[in-house]
Amino acid sequence: MVGAGGGAPVLVVGAGPVGLTAACELARQGARVRLVDAAPEPTTQSRAVTVHARTQEHLAAMGVLDELAARAVAITAVEVRSGAAGTLRLRASTAGIDSRYPRALDAPQPVTEHVLAELAARLGVVVERGVELTDLSQDAGGVDVALSSGAGTGRERFAWVVGADGGHSRVRAAVGERIEGVFHGEHFLFADVAARTTLSPDTIRLFAGPDGVSGAFPMPDGRTRFLVQVPAPGPGAEPTLDQTQRLVDDRMGEHWRLSDPRWLVWFEVHHGQVERYRRGRVLLAGDAAHVHSPAGGQGMNTGMQDAVNLAWKLALVSTGRAGEELLDSYHAERRPVGAAVVRQTTRLTHAVASAGARAHLRDVGLLLLGHLPAVGEAVASSLAEVRVRYRGSPAVGGGAGVRGACPGDHAPDPAGLTDAAGAETWVGDLLRRPGHLLLTTCLSRTSHERLRAVLGGLGTVVPVVPRADGVPGPVLVDPGGHVADRYGIGHDGAALVRPDGYLGYLAARTDPDAVADHLATREHVRFARGA
Repeated sequence: MVGAGGGAPVLVVGAGPVGLTAACELARQGARVRLVDAAPEPTTQSRAVTVHARTQEHLAAMGVLDELAARAVAITAVEVRSGAAGTLRLRASTAGIDSRYPRALDAPQPVTEHVLAELAARLGVVVERGVELTDLSQDAGGVDVALSSGAGTGRERFAWVVGADGGHSRVRAAVGERIEGVFHGEHFLFADVAARTTLSPDTIRLFAGPDGVSGAFPMPDGRTRFLVQVPAPGPGAEPTLDQTQRLVDDRMGEHWRLSDPRWLVWFEVHHGQVERYRRGRVLLAGDAAHVHSPAGGQGMNTGMQDAVNLAWKLALVSTGRAGEELLDSYHAERRPVGAAVVRQTTRLTHAVASAGARAHLRDVGLLLLGHLPAVGEAVASSLAEVRVRYRGSPAVGGGAGVRGACPGDHAPDPAGLTDAAGAETWVGDLLRRPGHLLLTTCLSRTSHERLRAVLGGLGTVVPVVPRADGVPGPVLVDPGGHVADRYGIGHDGAALVRPDGYLGYLAARTDPDAVADHLATREHVRFARGA
């Protein structure tokens, strides 16, 4: 079903968290969307369970974070332990994460998918299940796609295709891309079980040992997701609850009594990513673009952030508001992020699997570093992906005279702001309205009107003022000057926040012509100068 919106239709292949996020954001930003998935029913397996802070910020802008949080366990720390006694080596609190949501949320993947699928339906996009992409070909004007279902196989034409169909992506294969990386594979036992324990449910616990990494991720309703790195299982072998209990006891101590298994599976993990995230009119996201160890719980998050980065750009292009050159910035911005996650998770998995003298050095290093609060904060921030930035991207610009944030950074979200009526307000709240958000600390109403003429239907101009004083339209009241300071734009500047929450443009002086030039040259907007 094609969701509400204008312009040429976009086909999203795959209705997991990544595909659902892409479809929702495409529709929310004004694109026409069709969403298909080969599976006849949504997954019932817990799969990816952790939603980190940066992803929560995106879900908040989409308006569904509260619903997810109500069905999740809040995680406020990550511990790393090692040795037969499970000695605590490092504890990373989430309290220092620079986010409005300094926590992780653990919930089974079906819960995340359900929340997103309901949002998609409200936006006019319904998942077409049992529909499989079997082939595609493209030319300069569109993509011809073969779709197979119970009703038969037919060919349809779309302007753009997003491949979010997982590690065995048909879309990736159809455009000739393949995962480049390490292919000997690592094997894990994944278990979703009821687990009685006296340990607090607000902490993710990782265990390092000579046999590899193990982890316990608390979930709602007294359940826990365990992952245990194991040797390659024999052909046809199926894990059992007793076997899982023994592995958990041996690797993580006798802290959990397991029962009621909902999901026990061997899982092989590779490390790598595709060479190009964009192939003409076909774009890859999530596991279709990158695969890596599950140890940090970052796979789903990285993929959902791929989708948010891509969707606003593709919405502008597919509706004719921007040239397709804007889509090149998707690869430029997200491939380095995927590469960093692959490197980090690979190093983590290899480091924790050390034995002998190397294991001793690892434990000593972790013990020493664990006593430095800054190290724990860095670990938590890295896992939460709040340090992701796009400095140097072809889609960002400005920065002259700015003494704070940089173009390409995530937009700061300081406390202490209100709306004109005095109600607490956050910059992130303003992103619930589709499109760009243009903040200006300039007090000239003439400049405000010129900015609105430049931005047009691309978004909203919000003056940042020390007091409301009858300023028309939406405003941020900031008597403490927090926006001027955190953004570094002073009291006559401008900050263009992209729909994905990142800073596209910054300036210490508000100049509507400069904003128009940025939109035309960096984001390839076709009507920025039509005001």
